[in-house]
Amino acid sequence: MEPFVRAAAHPSQPDQNPAVKIVQNARNTRAQATVSVAVNSPSLNPSPHNPYKNQPQTSEYPRQKHDIPSTVTQSPHHIPTLQTTQKPSPTALLAGLGSSTNTTTPLDILQTHIIPSSDTNPLRTLQSLLDHHPNNHWLLTLSYNLAPTIEQSVPTQQTSFPHIIAQRCSQITTPQPTHQAPWSIDPTKLHLTPKSNYIAKVNRALDYIAAGDIYQVNLTHPITFPFQGSSQSLARHLFNNTNPAQGSFTCFDDGSNPNQTTRHAIISISPETFLTYDPTSNTLTTEPMKGTSPAATNPIDLYNNPKDRAELNMIIDLMRNDLARISTPASVKVTNPRQITTHHNSVHQATATIKSTLKPNTNLTDILQATFPPGSITGAPKIRAMQIINQLESSTRGPYCGSTIALNPNNSFNASVNIRTLHIQGTPSPVSPDSFKSATLTYHTGAGIVADSNPEQEWQETLTKAAVLESTLNITLQK
Repeated sequence: MEPFVRAAAHPSQPDQNPAVKIVQNARNTRAQATVSVAVNSPSLNPSPHNPYKNQPQTSEYPRQKHDIPSTVTQSPHHIPTLQTTQKPSPTALLAGLGSSTNTTTPLDILQTHIIPSSDTNPLRTLQSLLDHHPNNHWLLTLSYNLAPTIEQSVPTQQTSFPHIIAQRCSQITTPQPTHQAPWSIDPTKLHLTPKSNYIAKVNRALDYIAAGDIYQVNLTHPITFPFQGSSQSLARHLFNNTNPAQGSFTCFDDGSNPNQTTRHAIISISPETFLTYDPTSNTLTTEPMKGTSPAATNPIDLYNNPKDRAELNMIIDLMRNDLARISTPASVKVTNPRQITTHHNSVHQATATIKSTLKPNTNLTDILQATFPPGSITGAPKIRAMQIINQLESSTRGPYCGSTIALNPNNSFNASVNIRTLHIQGTPSPVSPDSFKSATLTYHTGAGIVADSNPEQEWQETLTKAAVLESTLNITLQK
């Protein structure tokens, strides 16, 4: 069976011509303008705003005091009792995730395994599950709340959302029905975090930065409104209207409460790649994204913005360090230091590309142990930033800022960062396995806070990132 995601490309050298150039987004056959300006190195030539300018570029962010624990891969066939469901299940969807076309790939879910939030070593459970079912396609949804099981110094938050949803699946090759089941939202009951609350948290984050606790932190807030009907139809509507680079949809029922089954749907229209792995070249690639401006503005302005450049430089350094923990010596390279891409004619965003060669005998859970959660949605240093996030954010992130991973039988995979992600949670409808009788739709949005952040501008950036809801769902966000 053919892989349902394309493996990462072989490492390439960045363009040495410092002139601005226009390229095409690999995901999109519709034109998505990309501004790419090659520089010598984002770390060796940092902006004045980069706090690492006087530090050696091999500086490490402490994670745990020990290396990746061997317990991640032990007892490959000992699987704790998991909540497992067989078909019928809704069809999952991939839109992008390494594909070179703008088509949506349907996946037949054969079996869903839920690794609950009570599991104290969910990565070991996941590896045991993968070892027990080798040579399969998997769709893995990782919650951001998995992070405290990796970083023990980050407080655990109470949440009912599972750590990991592991779905064994196969690609569907038969034509899919074109008729879309109905869905509806109630924009009159939309709830948006008060602006004053978010700005107060930004100011608190700036206090932490001034005190030297952190250099950067990603602060988010939720937007919620009621939802009814087919979540898969909503996903197809969003994919058709946004053409995401890293789009995905999945749905599952959580029966852990004997008195009530809760249905969850996760729709991601993310533009950001977390990790890709090509086993042919043994190359691991990450593409962190930091820096946003409205699509109506000139992308050159974003490229020349020193604050946004500093944000990305910090995360480049963090991700280089994370990759170095599982890569062969001196193999971690920044192959594209900064590129501005336009997404859905709504935002420009700055992205870097970092590649490395994996150490021998490194598996998926080893990689996640070293790199999860993605640095672009935490901050730097990562552990302290996550602690501050837990303190300042009033709600748990759940699948938002986690990752969706499409894993192939040959161990190639493509992992997204679950930003621009909708989480629907509520009462199942008997109409279909993806439908809701009543539910709440939650969409988080956030911004990276650094020393020279303006709280008002950071609030506006969160609304810019949520503007996709206005254009696709016909709702209005309070300004």
